[in-house]
Order: sequence, then C-alpha cells, then structure tokens
Amino acid sequence: MLSLAAKDIMTRDVITIRKGSSIDEALRLMACHNISGLPVVDSEGYLQGIITESDLLLKGQIALPDARAQKNSIFAPHPDGVQEAYRRSHETLVEDAMTRKVLTFMEDSLASDIAREMIEHAVNRVPIVRDRKVVGIVSRRDIILALAKESNGFEECPGKGHRVGKGQLIEL
Repeated sequence: MLSLAAKDIMTRDVITIRKGSSIDEALRLMACHNISGLPVVDSEGYLQGIITESDLLLKGQIALPDARAQKNSIFAPHPDGVQEAYRRSHETLVEDAMTRKVLTFMEDSLASDIAREMIEHAVNRVPIVRDRKVVGIVSRRDIILALAKESNGFEECPGKGHRVGKGQLIEL
C-alpha cells in the first residue's frame, strides 16, 4: 500500500511565507489559496518552521469574539476584541506563532511512511525538503488521492482534474 514516493504525490508549487512577514499576510495567503498551513522560510529559502490554522487559533493570534462579552446583540462582536485581533494581525510576525519543530521528509520517502508519521504526530501536512529547502509539500489530501489511485476503477472527478471511483452522481 502506498508504494509511491513523496516526489510522486507532493504538491510542487508550494505557497510559502517569509520569516518576518505579518500574521495578516499569512491569513491572506491561507484564505486566497484555500490552504491551512504555510512553510516559513528565510530569505534564502531554508525552512524555519510552519504556521498553521491551529497555530493562529490556539496560540491566541486571532481574537475570536466571546459571546458572553458582547453588548446589545448576540451577533455584534465585541469591539475591543475585533480591534485587538486586527492590531495583532498587523503587528505580530509569523515566527511568533509558527511551529519550529517541523516534521519533514525527503523526496524519496515512501508515502506510507509519511502517512504513518502524519497520523502519529497529528499533523495535516509535511514539507518535503532537499538540503533544508522546501521542494514540495504532502498533505493528508495528497495521501487520500494516492490511495484512490491505487484503488480499482479510477477516473476523473467532474470539474476537478482529480480521479475517483466509477460511481454515478445522483441527486437525492
């Protein structure tokens, strides 16, 4: 199972963020590219860490509205909380929130080994590196696609460019 190597399943056009960038820039990149994590690199492209949705949410870099603190309406965010989140996102740097101990793999690593380590370490993506420089990234979705490729009856997903089993789409 999953006898493919990282180089066979990885995303090669990796969206990264430079050390010294703001949290605001990380949020913008994640939102615009519909991704949940970014490798953090230095000016020469060497991996320094990774910043994820969890880093931003769990380390308090984004102030979520507290319903108990809201005035006049359950839908109105607490003004101080919104201002604080905005201030933090513009003043705080990615290295203040990133994870520094990053699980990485090389291009020839087996997808099965990557999947096992991702589960064991509870991570959703791993950078693929060559000489500490990011050359790709493997996400859990990439692992699922690799599993689908090894299964029977693989064909294109309608409108997505990926493949799935030979099912019929019906409206329920």
